[in-house]
Amino acid sequence: MRISEVSRRSGVPATALRYYETVGLITARRAANGYRDYDEDVLARLDLIEASKELGLPLEEIARHLEGLQTRSCTEVRDSLRPLLAEQLRQIEAKRARLERLSQRLRAADAGLAACPDRDDLCSSECALNRPLEPSA
Repeated sequence: MRISEVSRRSGVPATALRYYETVGLITARRAANGYRDYDEDVLARLDLIEASKELGLPLEEIARHLEGLQTRSCTEVRDSLRPLLAEQLRQIEAKRARLERLSQRLRAADAGLAACPDRDDLCSSECALNRPLEPSA
């Protein structure tokens, strides 16, 4: 398959396909005219790459995982991936907690701004953005 067909069928932009080839995630033969010629199995590999990216895995880890699929047993692959996925989950939970704190602060700031009286004087320290966040119950 030519790069345009792989891109169309996989949904991965041709620029990303070229980059993946550069970093060794996928391979293509070169036709006499210099065009890339991909095997059908590249689509499954791209599915795995894209799913791994959605899990937040960096390309370096994805490359190691892809190599492991070709050289290691299922048990070894599983045992190496589970701690990596657990760490990704831990990072997501920490980010979720930070986002929840930010959401609370934004709600408090909005409520404070809504309660500010109309006046022509300069804004004072009672500005809602300067108020500390009250602990949640």
